[in-house]
Amino acid sequence: MKKIKAFTLIEVMISIFVFSSAMLGFMAFHAHTMAVLFENESTQLAHSLAFNLVDEINAMSYKSFGKLTSNSELSSDWVSDSNLTGFFGSNFKPGPFNSFGQQVSSAATGNYIFHRAMKIDTYSKQTQVYVQDGTYLSTLYHVEVRVTWPKKEYPTKNCGTSYSSTECNILSIPLVRSDENYEKGATNE
Repeated sequence: MKKIKAFTLIEVMISIFVFSSAMLGFMAFHAHTMAVLFENESTQLAHSLAFNLVDEINAMSYKSFGKLTSNSELSSDWVSDSNLTGFFGSNFKPGPFNSFGQQVSSAATGNYIFHRAMKIDTYSKQTQVYVQDGTYLSTLYHVEVRVTWPKKEYPTKNCGTSYSSTECNILSIPLVRSDENYEKGATNE
C-alpha cells in the first residue's frame, strides 16, 4: 500500500495561526504608519501656510509695514488673517483653509480646518528691555504668525476661536522686522 503525502489538520492550523499573527502585526504597523503620515502632512501644510504669511509680511514695503504695525488691534490680541486683507496685495488669500490648503469660507465647518492669525509687539515690549527712541532697535517689531488646526482625535474642533493645546495643534513662526529703512540714502517706500 502506498502512503499518501499530505498536510495534517494540525499543520494547517499552525500555519494559519502563524500567518494570522504576522498579518495582525503588519496591520498594526500599517495603522501606526498612516497616523504618522497624517500628522506629518498636517504639519507640513501648517508650515506652508505660516511661511506664506511670513513671506507676505517680508514682501511689504516699509511704509505698508508701518501701517500694519500702527494697527492697535494687532498689538493687543491675536488677529485672524481674514481681518488683514487690506494690508496685503491682491494675491493674498486669507484663511481659513481645508486640509488640502484650499481657501474656505470663514463660516466653514468640517474636518481639519486650518486657521492663521498674527500678533505684533514692539521689540522692547517683547524682550522687556529699554530701547532709546530714534535708534534702530526702536523700529523693530516682533511679529508672530500662528497656525492652528485640530488634533486627529478632534477633527471638527474649531481652532480658530480656541487655542486649547489639548484639542488643537499650534504652530508659531516668529519674525523680527523694522518699519524703517536705515540704509544710507534709502527711502522708506
